[in-house]
Amino acid sequence: MAISEQSPVLGVLISEIRPKSASGQGESKSPSTLPEDSFCRLLSSLSHSLGLLVYFFCATSVPYAANRLLRGYQLRGGEWQAGSFPLPDLVYDRALPKSSDHYALTIEALNELKRLKPYTLLNGSLPGKLYVYSVLSGNAKIAPHVPRSIGYSGTHSLELAASQHADGIFMKPSAGAQGRGAFRLIRAGDGWQIDGRDRRNRPLSHAFTGLRSASSWIGRFTAGAPYVIQPCLKLIDEDGCPFDVRSLVQKDGFGRWTFTGAAVRTGESGSVTSNLHGGGTAANAEDALAGRFGEEAAARMLQLIRRISECAAEVLEQHFGRLAELGIDFGIEQDGRIWLLEANSRPGRQSFEDNERTYETAVLRPLQYALHVAARQKPVFQSNRNQGRYIQEVHP
Repeated sequence: MAISEQSPVLGVLISEIRPKSASGQGESKSPSTLPEDSFCRLLSSLSHSLGLLVYFFCATSVPYAANRLLRGYQLRGGEWQAGSFPLPDLVYDRALPKSSDHYALTIEALNELKRLKPYTLLNGSLPGKLYVYSVLSGNAKIAPHVPRSIGYSGTHSLELAASQHADGIFMKPSAGAQGRGAFRLIRAGDGWQIDGRDRRNRPLSHAFTGLRSASSWIGRFTAGAPYVIQPCLKLIDEDGCPFDVRSLVQKDGFGRWTFTGAAVRTGESGSVTSNLHGGGTAANAEDALAGRFGEEAAARMLQLIRRISECAAEVLEQHFGRLAELGIDFGIEQDGRIWLLEANSRPGRQSFEDNERTYETAVLRPLQYALHVAARQKPVFQSNRNQGRYIQEVHP
């Protein structure tokens, strides 16, 4: 379908490419790659046949918008070309703030852009993990699959959780991503052992003679950041490797929540996470689960994961406003019990790259949903990106 002056304009907000220059035109030169480059390239290619005008822009470009034009990038002849584009009718937010300052910049840019021209934000955000767990636990169908979760508030909360869970506890940042800053605390003989990943996603391991000394280390490590405490679940395969199931649910061209696919991510032996950024690998969920649990059990598990995913998407959207897609991570214990570990409103697609059809569908659906929203000319849900101070980031 040819792009015309009447075509809907979709602006994709991406992470910063380089620091802004003194003139404010730090993003004006054509870059060789964009953040999430392969995803952006396929998104751009697929948009042509749909009649969508798609371009990519950074938050730092918004203050310099002039004459209802915004600096951004478009894929032309396989190369990213900088240019000026019409202010968007719709915005697809793929920016991944690395700090509270970056997040504030993104919010400011979206607000300024709306002042220049009203637009529809396709995908809102989720707040911190503890709030999300609380909302999901309020649904009778989902609650049995949500691990008990409490907020970390210092030594007392840590000691209470440790006394309640003989197999240990697992702690992760309320706004963390990619397994960064997550760790487990388990008994080790007469002492305690902590294993996990630091904020740079490097492995960490520490032994302590007592819980009080472990608690002191945790207090320094968390440094006041909000953390969630959960039971340490046995989410490992027969080789001692951690694994989880990444489920992807997205809005389709009719605005309906649709299950796009699932992949099993397996971490390195001895690791506490299976995230791809932490050295994990991805495989087709049906094949991987069949190898671990048998074909019949695997089919039942995937069917349940699909039902929970679609239900969770509806529940979270009803509570937090418009969402376009969710990456939902599930853990499976050795007895087959399924746990909903996390829900992410900025899901990556790396887990599906080996399945060409699923990967293309995962990239296509936001475009189809954008067309659906554009045709309706008004949002179904009022989106509010500022759901809380601590916003989750994209997970691969």
